[in-house]
Amino acid sequence: MKYLLTGMIALTLLTACGQKDNPAGGGSRASVVFAEADLPDVKVRKGDAATAGAALSALSLAESGAGRLSFDGSDVKGDTAVFTNVTLTMPEDAMPEPFEGLSEEELQGIFAYMDMDGDGIADDGSEMTIEDLRAEMNAVYGPGVPSVPPVIKAAKLEFDGLGMFDGQANFGRMTLTDITITPGEGSEDNNTGKIKSVELINPSPETAAWVASLFGQGGAADFPEGKALSFDRWAVNGVSFNLDDASGTGTFTLDSVHLSDLKEEKAGLFGISNLKFDFSEAAGSDTRLSLEGFGVRGINYGLFSQAVQAGAGAATDPGALASAIQTDPANPGYDVLSLKALKADIVGVSLDMPGLDSNVSRDNQGRATKIVTKPFSLTVAPRDNADGEEFAGMLASVGYEKLSFSGAGESLYDPDADIVTLPKGKNFWQLENGFKLDFSAKYEGTKAIAAASVQQDALAADPEAMLDSLMQAVAVHQVELAYADAGFFNKALNAYATQAGEDPEAVRKSLLLPLAMLPMFAPQAGVDAAVATEFATALSGFIQDPKKLTITLAPKTPLKAQAFMEAGTDPAKKLTKESLGFSASNK
Repeated sequence: MKYLLTGMIALTLLTACGQKDNPAGGGSRASVVFAEADLPDVKVRKGDAATAGAALSALSLAESGAGRLSFDGSDVKGDTAVFTNVTLTMPEDAMPEPFEGLSEEELQGIFAYMDMDGDGIADDGSEMTIEDLRAEMNAVYGPGVPSVPPVIKAAKLEFDGLGMFDGQANFGRMTLTDITITPGEGSEDNNTGKIKSVELINPSPETAAWVASLFGQGGAADFPEGKALSFDRWAVNGVSFNLDDASGTGTFTLDSVHLSDLKEEKAGLFGISNLKFDFSEAAGSDTRLSLEGFGVRGINYGLFSQAVQAGAGAATDPGALASAIQTDPANPGYDVLSLKALKADIVGVSLDMPGLDSNVSRDNQGRATKIVTKPFSLTVAPRDNADGEEFAGMLASVGYEKLSFSGAGESLYDPDADIVTLPKGKNFWQLENGFKLDFSAKYEGTKAIAAASVQQDALAADPEAMLDSLMQAVAVHQVELAYADAGFFNKALNAYATQAGEDPEAVRKSLLLPLAMLPMFAPQAGVDAAVATEFATALSGFIQDPKKLTITLAPKTPLKAQAFMEAGTDPAKKLTKESLGFSASNK
């Protein structure tokens, strides 16, 4: 299994790796492109024949074996070069390293995750120290056997647009064809791979320099980040891997994957077509995955990369990220996203999603103002294996042979007023023969919420002040949840009662008892007894006879989040049915 990752590393080594709503950049948002063959041609920039030779020297290609590349033949004409029967020796730092013990910072992170409440007791109840964790991790993941690099060959390596520009080697296009990946001598694995072609067009100087470092004899340079990572197209076609190692056997195929117009930390198009993965583990379980197409248009790579770095604690500017998010807080990081025919068999479960489509509208400043996720469906069913039989039994206990979900979503955002609206009837989750959950809302304060999510330093310095600021900024205009039951509640209640060995009606009564006492305790939480009484009455009615449970907040004036906090400490600011615009029913 690990050589699938090694093969993909090899791929990287062989490449550079009403409303005034308008699409970002002025391009069409009509569709995405799954297959690379369906993309329009890209104009390859011209080279400089006079300096092409110097560029080849900088790329360690002046002669066979000058760097990590060796070849049987070469033909250099003007600003073009063709090399035949190419062999690439992978640099050591591109190979998976044997485990030699986690760093102290990594151990502390794992320890903190396992001991979330900080009492030194693991989730399983056992006592635990950082020394215990270090000993356990070293015992399980102690020093391993160094990996043997695979042998990577290509029938042809071609360059167009070669030249030295501002003292640096670059090219307009690099293409490798008929690539094979086979186990290195002495490898314990027997994984093989074939790739029809890999292409990189018009890379930035920094990206081209990274490619040059891979071809040279020294260690590979750091991968370009931010605006330094730029090219017009990266495309891989005809990927086929046969996996055979200690973890199991399987196959991985992919018709194509492409990324286009990556500039200024934004990409025009990303697409995957006809991905298939079939792997049987030595332990007995198997995984199957197929995807006919996945595509994204208008990717905000910079937003994603900064958010990932911030989440991982890597070096980034939280102030810049907070500013970017506050400027465009509703931005999901793309203009159009589309998925086609996803099927997966994992352990005992089969998943089937025919499609998913999401579109973003923007104002004339490029800010996201509307996100629509079209109606979609997802089926979850048991597989025909031992694990599937267990899952089938769980489903049967609640009266289902499979679970058929559907849903849709739509959100509107006013960037000047900082108000999000989830229109009624446009946002729902539904389980066939089970329930339908509709939700709608209108609220403000998205910018403050977005900023707080990345301003960890400010939160740590003065959490109370940040919380107060957030509570003052967030305000509720309207919220409604409507749960229409179609038999799911009683099925779930009966299943629970059967498993617990209890009478279903006794379980039902046990749920009603706390609700009867709710009005008594409501004032302590700053809520008027009338609100609690109406809520308890509606929920009690639903438990006894499930229909459509609807809970609504619709205050006459927007209600700040701070009001909910103050109500619990100041009786004069108690939340009433009128101030909340509250209603609850089961009809």
